[in-house]
Amino acid sequence: MTKTTKRDHFTAIAAYLTEQGKLDFAAVMEHEIELLDKKSANRSSKPTVRQDENAKIKDDIVSKMVYGQWYRCSEIQAMNETLAAGAGTQRTSRLCNDMADPLKGDCRLQKKVDKKVVYFALAE
Repeated sequence: MTKTTKRDHFTAIAAYLTEQGKLDFAAVMEHEIELLDKKSANRSSKPTVRQDENAKIKDDIVSKMVYGQWYRCSEIQAMNETLAAGAGTQRTSRLCNDMADPLKGDCRLQKKVDKKVVYFALAE
């Protein structure tokens, strides 16, 4: 089932109003469609500054880890200058979980939980 968008609604309303002979109201709907086009044209597809920074941090984390060794988030945080400079372990945990999540396609780490403590290691 596809989602009906605002553009679909405006297009249908404009077509109906044109059939009814109310061209001035149809012109308003056409103008709204043009505004949607302008808004989508201005949308940027490049990553944000934070996304770029997170990608660099992820690469740095992986480069400093050793195969076969399990790390806690606090240990991983201490290995990276940006994370150690003030970001809490929550950000470190989020980045590591992203790298261990197979649904996100970035399976560079593996995760295990032992007595409520989360550990990360390089994926094999």
